[in-house]
Amino acid sequence: MIAIQFESQQDCQQVYNKLTRYMSKYTQLGLEVMLDIEEGEEAATIFIHYEDKTIDFYDSFHPLLASVLSQHVIETKEEDWLLEIIEEMFHFKDPEEQEQILSLACEIINGDRDDIPTIHCFSERENFLYEAFAKGIDEHTVFYYEPFLTFRLKDYGEILIDCIEIAIDEYLLEQEYQNIVESLRYFIKTAAKNMKELHLVHDGQFSFYNSSFKEISREEKEFFLESALVFEGELDIEEMVVSPLVSINPEILHIYTDDVDQGIIYTLQTIFQERVIIYPLGVFQRVT
Repeated sequence: MIAIQFESQQDCQQVYNKLTRYMSKYTQLGLEVMLDIEEGEEAATIFIHYEDKTIDFYDSFHPLLASVLSQHVIETKEEDWLLEIIEEMFHFKDPEEQEQILSLACEIINGDRDDIPTIHCFSERENFLYEAFAKGIDEHTVFYYEPFLTFRLKDYGEILIDCIEIAIDEYLLEQEYQNIVESLRYFIKTAAKNMKELHLVHDGQFSFYNSSFKEISREEKEFFLESALVFEGELDIEEMVVSPLVSINPEILHIYTDDVDQGIIYTLQTIFQERVIIYPLGVFQRVT
């Protein structure tokens, strides 16, 4: 018999309900598992009687039990622990900042951010949890759930800390990006407009053309470029896109591209807003 003791009756009931649902499938396969739940004043205990002698416990019910407990931790504890790390370890106290970092962390740990190359390791967190529970549960044991979470999940805790570190880096980069965009938006609203129209062509690289569809030269870009606006400092001016465009500050910006989801295109739309008109790349080829 296995006894799993919970300090929280809610946790106990939730795990019991999950196991009960799985048991309906296991019973059809001939496995003999009986579940019982006993509630005290605060704590509660699940009693598991595994009676099938023809199928080894460690090949059948044991993996299921470890998997259910692992998933329960992820569903009920993970976000609270991530938030605790954000606040207690990294000292972000503002609720709005906490929520933004937590949202990023959840995307990262669930593998929803393909733009971050280092997140593949987080997909293994379920394995860390599973292995920990599998080692902690025997066929005849009393298993104390909350102490186990406190003392036996060090590797999982390290994964959560690493996740928050990456989420904070992403959050700070996003804040920096937003500040730059806001300053550039303010500039184009208050500064003189140096061209009525500018045509930006994106065909793998970016090319600038004036209203007569004549390509804007390097010397012209250097003439208009406002040094205070340059945040692509390590790039040659021919590789810069945003800073020269904002410096020229056209009244209308025509963009020709077949990749509207490209990051620079999105940034230009955010800065110039209603002054941007986007066309398929083929339109530029026809008009020229």
